[in-house]
Amino acid sequence: MSAPISIQSKKHFLQWFISHYNVKVQEINWFLEDLLVDERALQNVHFVSDTEYCPKGIIISTLEEDRNFLFFKGNVRTNDVYTAYHELHLYHEEAFYIQINFPEKNSHPLYKAVIEEELMQLEIDKQYAESLLNELLVKGKVKYLLQEINKALDHKDNDKFFRYSSELKDFYKNMDNNF
Repeated sequence: MSAPISIQSKKHFLQWFISHYNVKVQEINWFLEDLLVDERALQNVHFVSDTEYCPKGIIISTLEEDRNFLFFKGNVRTNDVYTAYHELHLYHEEAFYIQINFPEKNSHPLYKAVIEEELMQLEIDKQYAESLLNELLVKGKVKYLLQEINKALDHKDNDKFFRYSSELKDFYKNMDNNF
């Protein structure tokens, strides 16, 4: 994994972006200018090319076909810049992801210098690993209970049969409620 992006690199990029692009919503410019001077916030800000797998962050765009601003955290989505500002400052120790869309962004050296794709890939890998682990745990639990039910049937042990059958039924019911 590469070294973290320096605060200075993030500042250079933000200064360049603010001076070259005029975002239509004034609150967005204010947000970026405030971020530029807040080193504590910049420490946990990560610029990514796509926020799809990020837990929270913002999307800022100068492109005509895009929304100018979107803040998201989990299932919550809003275009309120102040909500994003407060989230960034109240939970300053948490990672905050920023996707900025502007013309020819992928060819700009300052932009390329601050993009942290590895963090995004790590988040994707983490979600995949958690999903796989959960699936294996579920399959293992079901397999165990089915084996115990079969043993109980083989030994004509009604108590164990009903206990493991009931446990399997409850397990499936809990799975339906959790998913």
